[in-house]
Amino acid sequence: MDNENLPEQINQTLEELWILLEKKERAYTNFNLNNQQYTLLTLIIRHPSSTPTELAEKMNITKSAISQQLVRLETEGYIYRKQHPEDKRAFSVELGEKGLLYKSEMERFMQQISEKYYASLSFEELTNFLSALQKLTLVIDEL
Repeated sequence: MDNENLPEQINQTLEELWILLEKKERAYTNFNLNNQQYTLLTLIIRHPSSTPTELAEKMNITKSAISQQLVRLETEGYIYRKQHPEDKRAFSVELGEKGLLYKSEMERFMQQISEKYYASLSFEELTNFLSALQKLTLVIDEL
């Protein structure tokens, strides 16, 4: 391996892994969502009761763009908006019936992926890989 190209090869491999996981996930779950909607639902699952502003910040897109996607997801039953009990102008985003189904399917998919990881890699390999990825995340975040 060429030392100069190693970071580029790492980035390319991570991109290929991400694309492959997305493709497999979509084939497994079989939901008809665009990229932003998949990402948005994943954020809502990981950060329940988030506000649209918080979601826009996490995705680094405008509140207007988030609102458009939320309307589509709400119309299709993936999410619903819950009004804040004290501030009637504010609301959080919660999973609707289809969103809960999506979450359940995602959990089953992730379970299958986990089983494949454990079948192919030792606990030590997985631990070292996770540690390296976490360090890379910190390095990239400092850019």
